[in-house]
Amino acid sequence: LTLVEMLVSIALGSVLCLAGTTLLVQSKRVYLQDEQLARLQENGHYALRLLSRELSMAGYYGEFLPGEVAPAPSSGTVCYRHLVRLAGALEHFDNLSAVGASASGSHLPVECARPGDHQAGADALLVRRTMDLPVVERGEVRASVQSGVLYLRSEGGGAILERGADGLADDASLWRFHPQLFFLRNYSRERGDGVPALCRIRLSPEAERTSPVECLVEGVEQMQIEFGIDSDGDLRPDRHQSILAPGDVAAAVTARIQLLMRSPLPVAGHRDNNRYTLGNAGVSPPADRYLRRVLGTSVLLRNNDVNRG
Repeated sequence: LTLVEMLVSIALGSVLCLAGTTLLVQSKRVYLQDEQLARLQENGHYALRLLSRELSMAGYYGEFLPGEVAPAPSSGTVCYRHLVRLAGALEHFDNLSAVGASASGSHLPVECARPGDHQAGADALLVRRTMDLPVVERGEVRASVQSGVLYLRSEGGGAILERGADGLADDASLWRFHPQLFFLRNYSRERGDGVPALCRIRLSPEAERTSPVECLVEGVEQMQIEFGIDSDGDLRPDRHQSILAPGDVAAAVTARIQLLMRSPLPVAGHRDNNRYTLGNAGVSPPADRYLRRVLGTSVLLRNNDVNRG
């Protein structure tokens, strides 16, 4: 081989190696992007299914109507007493600040709020209901009665809230009471980790207080909920609004959930300069390397007053 032929061969080999390396890098980048997008969508769909089910079950008190349930006892912590209130099956808190306050809607009860932990601008939702099936149905035991857990117990044609104990299920029907407060926290596992998450507060089975915060889905960066109000009695929403006046709660026939989901990890070479709109709320361009998508769905409020009537 002559020197010129060797140089040409080296040049061609270098070009082929560079092309192969570029193709490999691009393929890996596309693979990582698709993986993050798939995880984002999986988390988002799970969060939507979870919230949709809770909203559709709001106000479900087993075999009892809300008016047949006696008021809950007034003992326990402030947040505990608020969760066990039976006056309303659904409470919506609009556009909370980082300390849990709302500029235009209802504030979270002080003890239920987690100052500094809330994802600013996101909504929170309190759903009161019982579990799907009774623990005891007219004396027939279907599952064990847990000590300390609250149950709706049939009594005199109605129901009362009682804490689980031996002998509670003699000839009664028992439905486990299961209120939950859903909100977005600005971290998932450790304060400052920067991973927003959908979390919840439930009742503690050990005492008259709430359990520690439990995070369910990572990557939920924003949550907006609007309610479809039936103004003319045809059981169809005539308008959607995010702030519910006292008279609007009973007239709400549907709920519309919108979530802004963020990928678990940043994607190299990507920059998010998009502006996102969820209902009446807007999210400025984040200008970072995370993937984002807006996911939403509508839910029929099956147990709300207007639909039940």
